[in-house]
Amino acid sequence: MSQIFWLRAETKENEFRRAITPHDAQKMIQAGHKVIVEDWNESIIPTSEYSSIGCEIVSSGSWKQAPKEAIIVGLKALPEDIESFQHTHIYFAHAYKQQEGYQELLSKFIKGGGKIIDLEYMIDENQRRVCAFGYWAGYVGSALGALFASSSNPDISTQKLAEKKYFKDKKSLVDFVKSQSLNDSKNNAVVIGASGRCGSGAKDFLAELNWNVDGWDRQETEVGGPFPQLLDYKLLVNCVLAVEKCPPFINKETIQAADQFCLNTISDVSCDPDSEYNMIPLYKEATKLEQPYIQVEGGIKLTAIDNLPSFLPKESSYDFSSQLSPFLMDYQTDNGPIKRSLGFFNEAIKQLGNINS
Repeated sequence: MSQIFWLRAETKENEFRRAITPHDAQKMIQAGHKVIVEDWNESIIPTSEYSSIGCEIVSSGSWKQAPKEAIIVGLKALPEDIESFQHTHIYFAHAYKQQEGYQELLSKFIKGGGKIIDLEYMIDENQRRVCAFGYWAGYVGSALGALFASSSNPDISTQKLAEKKYFKDKKSLVDFVKSQSLNDSKNNAVVIGASGRCGSGAKDFLAELNWNVDGWDRQETEVGGPFPQLLDYKLLVNCVLAVEKCPPFINKETIQAADQFCLNTISDVSCDPDSEYNMIPLYKEATKLEQPYIQVEGGIKLTAIDNLPSFLPKESSYDFSSQLSPFLMDYQTDNGPIKRSLGFFNEAIKQLGNINS
C-alpha cells in the first residue's frame, strides 16, 4: 500500500541532519510511495538533491497543513507552541520515561488523534533497535570528551568548536581534536557499554588518538554501582541508556569520598538527565554547543549533548536513513518494529489516562 511520507524541517538549534536521504527517498518513490520534502536552509543535504530525484518540495513547517493521512518524518522535538497533533509522527519523542514535558506532549496527541512511532522504540523480535545514530553518537561523544580532557585550553577549544558548528567528515573532526590536544602517552579512558554500536563508535574515535581504552559491559557493571574505580581514568564515556532504574555508575558521594582521583572529564553520550534512569546523576540538563561542558562535583568537566551525531551530519544522516528507509518502504502497522513502537505509544497513552483519572 502506497503512503505519503512528509520529511519535515527540524527546528532544534544546531541540528543539520535528515532522517531520509535523497538516495533512499528515490527508492521509496520507486516502491510506489510519495515523498514530500520541506525546504530547510540548515539541512546538510541541499533541497535540490531531493527535487532532482522526484520529491515534491514544500515550505518549511507546512506539515501542519498536510493531509491527515500523511506520515510526518523527522528526528528531533516538535515545536512546543502547537496545541494538538493529528498526524502520525515518526521521530525521537523522548516521552516514555517520564521526561520533562512528557504529559503535555502525549496529551496533545490525544487531543488531535495523532500517533507517535518513536524511532527509539522501533525494535526487532530480540528487543534491539533497528535504526539508531548510536555509532556516530559514540564517535562524536568520545571526541568531545577527549577534546576537553586533553585540551591545553578548553575555553579556546569551546570557542573554536562553536564557530565550526559541524564537521564535513570524520577526518576533519579527528584533525580538529588533535590540533587542540596535548600529547600524553598516559591518556586513558573507560567506555561503558563498549560492545554496542555507541560504544564501538566511542572506541573507534579514541583509537584514532592512540588513547589507552578499557571497555566495560554487563560483566563489569552487573553488580551495581557506584564504581569508585572509574575515578582512575582520565576520561569516562557512558554509552549505556538505561531502560530501568539501576544504581548509578558514579555519583557525587563517590567523588566526595575520594582523597584524590584522575578523572578529568565525563562524556555522557546517553544524555538522560531529566529521567530517574540517569546513570550519571551529576547534572540536571543537557549541555549545548555554545557551552558544551559544565563543571560538576570535584571540578570534573561533563559534556552531555543530546544531538551529538549532528556534529557529523552527512555521514550520520546517510547511515541512519539506510537503516530506517527499508521499514518505510514496507510500511506496516500490523507487525514488525513499527507495530512494536506503536505499542509503546498506546501503553504510554493508557498510563497517562490512569494518572489523570
